Amino acid sequence: MHLRFACFAMVLLTSESRAADDGEVLLKGIVKNVRAGNQEALAPLKDLHAHKLAGDAVLTLIGDKKIGTGIKLRLAEIVAAWPAGEARKTLAGWLAKHPSCDDDALMFFAGIGLMEARTFFWNLLTQIKVPLSEVRDTERVALAAKALGAFHDNPDVVVSRVGTLLEPANAHVMRACAAEALGGMHHALAIQSLLPHLSDDALGSIVRCSLYRLTGQDFVEDADKWKAWLTEQGASIPWKGLTRADFDNNLKLQKLLKPLDDDPAMNMASFYGVEFRAKGALFILDVSGSMTIDDRISKLKAQMSNLLTAMQNKSNKLRYGILTFGENVDSCFPARGISLNDEKNHKQAVRFVERIQADGGTPMCEALTHALTKMLPDGNIDAIYFLSDGQPSDGTPQYVLELATRIHTKFQTRIHTISIGELPALNSDQPSLLNQIANACGGTFTIPP
Repeated sequence: MHLRFACFAMVLLTSESRAADDGEVLLKGIVKNVRAGNQEALAPLKDLHAHKLAGDAVLTLIGDKKIGTGIKLRLAEIVAAWPAGEARKTLAGWLAKHPSCDDDALMFFAGIGLMEARTFFWNLLTQIKVPLSEVRDTERVALAAKALGAFHDNPDVVVSRVGTLLEPANAHVMRACAAEALGGMHHALAIQSLLPHLSDDALGSIVRCSLYRLTGQDFVEDADKWKAWLTEQGASIPWKGLTRADFDNNLKLQKLLKPLDDDPAMNMASFYGVEFRAKGALFILDVSGSMTIDDRISKLKAQMSNLLTAMQNKSNKLRYGILTFGENVDSCFPARGISLNDEKNHKQAVRFVERIQADGGTPMCEALTHALTKMLPDGNIDAIYFLSDGQPSDGTPQYVLELATRIHTKFQTRIHTISIGELPALNSDQPSLLNQIANACGGTFTIPP
C-alpha cells in the first residue's frame, strides 16, 4: 500500500515538474516573440500568473528599451487582471528594491493595481517639498496619482491630496492623471474635487468620464444638476465602479440622440468638425504633394484660417503651435514651438498658414518625433490635432502608432485625428492608422465629407 502511494506521489511530482518546465518554455517563447514586436504573443501570459518565473519574465520585458510603449501598456493590462499569487509577489519585491526605477517601469507598476505598492506611491506624493506648480518631475507625480486610483477605499487624506493636483497652475500631465485617478476612488471628496473642473478646456472630458465611472450619471457640464444629485443622495452615494469603455458607450448613445443643429461642424471653433477645446494645442498637418488632389491643401488652409479667427475670441492664456510635414518639417513658432494666443502671434500664424504649399513626402515619424522631443517636454500641451491624407513615407504605420502612444502616455495629451480622402471602413475590426491613433490616445477620429 505504501509502495503504491509512493509511486503515485512520484508520478504526481513528475507531472508537476513537467508542467513547470512547459511553463518555463512558454514564458521564454513569449519573451522572445514580444521582443520581436509581436504583441499577440502576450496572450498566453494571462494564464501563467501562478508560475514562479512569470514575474521575472514580465520584468525582463518592462526593462527592455526596444519594446514599445503600446506593448508595455498591454502587458500592464494583463498583469492587472492576475490574482494575488507568486508572480505579483515577485513584482512587489522588485519594486521595493528599486524605488528609483525608470519611467517605463513606474508606468507599468502604476497600471497594475499592486496592493503592496500602495504605500510606495503614496510616499511619492508626500515627499514633494515644493509647491505643486513648481514640481519638475511631473511624470512621476502623475503616475503616483494614477496608481492610487486603482484603490476604491482610499482614505480622506489620499483623496484630498490627489485632488490638489487638479489646480490649474499645475502641469497638465499631473492634472490629467489626478482626474482619472479620482474616478476610481469611492469617496464623496473625489466628486467634490472633480466638479469645479467640469468645464475645464483641458480636463473637462476626463472629469466627465470619471464622474460617470463613479456614479453612472452624466449631466455633461451642468454643475448645478450634479450638486442637486449629490444633495439627493446624501451620505449614501450608490457607487458604480464603471470603466472608460462604459463611458465611451454612453458617449456613442448621446451622439445618436444629439440634435443635428448641435453638429460641431457648424461651429467656427472647430477643425474639420472636431470641436476645438484645449488650453495648450498643437496642430500637426500633412502638407505632402498628395494634398494637391481635389484641392485638399486649399481646404486645409481655409479650415486653419477660420479656426485662427475663431481663436481670437478665446482667452489670451490659450497656447498653441502649428507643425507641418511634407518636403520639410516646419514650425510656426520655431524658437518657442508653442506660443500665447495674442495678436502678435495670431498675425505670425496667419502668415505661416498663408505660405503653406503642398510638396514632398509624408514624414509622419519625423513630425511626431519633433513634437515628442522638442515641443511636448516644456509645452504643457493637452491636445494634438493630427491631419493626414496618406501613409508615412519615413517609417512603418506601427512605428507611427508607437510614437503617438508614447506621446499620449508620457504627457497625457489627447490626439484627435483627421483623415483626408479616406473611405469609411467596411470592417471595423481593421481600423485605419489614424483611427488607431485616436482610439489609443483618447481622441476623436474624423473623416471629413
